[in-house]
Amino acid sequence: MEVDEGSDSKDFITELSDDIVVMILCLLPMKYAVVTGSVCKKWRLLWRNLRKLNFDGTGDLIRISRDWRLLNRKRQMYVYQVNDVNGSYNHPMVEEFRIRFDLDNDHRTVIDGWLKFAVKKKVETIELYFVDECHRSFLTFYNYNFPLSLSNRNDAVVEIPSLKKLYLKNVNLTEEILEQFLTNSPHLETISIHGSGYLTKIRVSGRPLNIKHFEIDECPMMSSIHLSDFDLVSFVYKGQPINLNLANLPNLRKLICQGIVTFRNNIYKLLSSCALSLEVLSFIEHRSQRFLELDSLPILPNVKELTLTIGAHEDESLLQLTSIFKACPSLESLTVKLIWFTPVRRRGKVMHFPTYLHEHLKLFQILGYYGRGSDLELAAYVMENAVGLQKIVIDPRYQAWYPSVSEKDFSKKVECARSSAKMQLIPRSPAGVNLVIL
Repeated sequence: MEVDEGSDSKDFITELSDDIVVMILCLLPMKYAVVTGSVCKKWRLLWRNLRKLNFDGTGDLIRISRDWRLLNRKRQMYVYQVNDVNGSYNHPMVEEFRIRFDLDNDHRTVIDGWLKFAVKKKVETIELYFVDECHRSFLTFYNYNFPLSLSNRNDAVVEIPSLKKLYLKNVNLTEEILEQFLTNSPHLETISIHGSGYLTKIRVSGRPLNIKHFEIDECPMMSSIHLSDFDLVSFVYKGQPINLNLANLPNLRKLICQGIVTFRNNIYKLLSSCALSLEVLSFIEHRSQRFLELDSLPILPNVKELTLTIGAHEDESLLQLTSIFKACPSLESLTVKLIWFTPVRRRGKVMHFPTYLHEHLKLFQILGYYGRGSDLELAAYVMENAVGLQKIVIDPRYQAWYPSVSEKDFSKKVECARSSAKMQLIPRSPAGVNLVIL
């Protein structure tokens, strides 16, 4: 747009204060934050005032797929960019240091150097997020191995006193190193570990810990986790079958267990240690419903958000799940995810359970709705008993991890399930409730 000479038009961008520009730069990956210096001379070195160094290069990996030569060139460029920024950065402190790219243990020397840089800058958040464009995630020996020594001292220990949050994806971490984090990082509040190939057993118990949020995701060698006697607020586990023990966690408000968990005592007895504090609960139940041990389910008076993932190959009644709903008298959001491979339709008759009013339930979702008798009777139960219901979401799409049907057959099943949902549920939907069928 042309501007006449002598007009009052101003260049507001270059008139922004340095503080505002730095706030904007904080929202950008470092690659783009640095090049803004070419836009305005005034901004040339402003990126050095950033306290959050976000080296997110995942956008450069979108179209690489299995082009090994291109991937290696991208890796070299990424390493050069990180080294260049670290070498020019002169601020004494770093709040966040994030590495997000496809790197593995072949790059151990440079990654070790980046971590030493971050520790020297009194880092508060470390994120090592190594994606896997080569699709080798099941081969964890390719993972970057976290160093046995990481400290401003010369001692052979991992010691980051300033650390508050730790996020690791595709990083091999031993129990000994995890123990050192817990011991030598007194301000550490959040730990998230995804895809570590070395962790087998975790035991965190009976110490003055500051850990509030703990997540273990898809660690293939994991066999047991024991957490007790500290002020944990949220715990997330996703992965293979493990032995899980939670005890004396009075502040635990969020428990997500999206993995098959083996217990000497069942999951309902496990919940007794945190029954009064839980507000968000999610777990998988793959056993047939007739084997559910509902007699040991404690009352969960403060649970407001409940997600159940259920093995539902057969057309067995799901109404026994209502005992879990009733144990959550404050429930506001309920999601039931049905896992099936080749769903079986056997029953035409729909069962009904006695009325039990769920006064606080506002959102109900069924994922994997197929239109069987078991699906319909569960939806009908909620429609009839949730007096404050505002929205129902029905997702007929396949929810299993490993599809066992062709794409064509898959599409046919989804369309069949969608048609059944419309035919069955639209006439039953209560007035004033927003019914969404995806």
